[in-house]
Amino acid sequence: MDYRDPDWVAEKLGIEKNTIYRFLQDGTIPALQLGRKWLVSERRLIEWLEQETDRQTRARRDSTQPASPEVARRLDDYTAAGRQVLKRAHAEARTYGHAQLDTGHLLLAIALESRSATARAVRDLGLTPESIRPVLEQRLTVSPQPAPRRLPRTPEAKRAMRLAAKLAQKQSRDDAAAPIGTDHLLTGILLARRGIGAEILIAHGITRRLLKQALRPGARKEEIAD
Repeated sequence: MDYRDPDWVAEKLGIEKNTIYRFLQDGTIPALQLGRKWLVSERRLIEWLEQETDRQTRARRDSTQPASPEVARRLDDYTAAGRQVLKRAHAEARTYGHAQLDTGHLLLAIALESRSATARAVRDLGLTPESIRPVLEQRLTVSPQPAPRRLPRTPEAKRAMRLAAKLAQKQSRDDAAAPIGTDHLLTGILLARRGIGAEILIAHGITRRLLKQALRPGARKEEIAD
């Protein structure tokens, strides 16, 4: 039998024992739990280290690659303010060590855009970056691995962005090339009705009617002018 205890693993990897226990409890390191005792197979640990080495190497390599034409085209679908929000949302997710882009990151990025009319509307509705961050920190798990440059989106983020695109097209008289603004993104987050971003908006009593009223003073004109 090649099973070892967490103290042995911590010594061999040069990692604090508390960190090893956290990795064991969240399933990062493959292990067997018998009652209160943890056992780690040396063979499985070596296999896991090899797999992690390959995965992290690929992630670092991917992070240095330029954006693909498809990604660039999707960004071109947005206004300048919209592109800035998407970039900031990705940056915030990577800063937190989150493995996916969530609607909560999108909402935080919108609130952080100080010059945006949509951000001002969010603040008028009682939402600030300081009220959004604790929810993200509580709800989303930090990944022990480095985040890739291009984060995958959660199903809720995909749905919100699809709804934003439909809203932009509808408001521009079915123009398929209509740019997607931050107001569309914010409304898409709410209409998705799922995901952390929508939950935060709903918890603050923000409805579609209130959102339309807050955005009415000209968010579209300001973004198009940019």
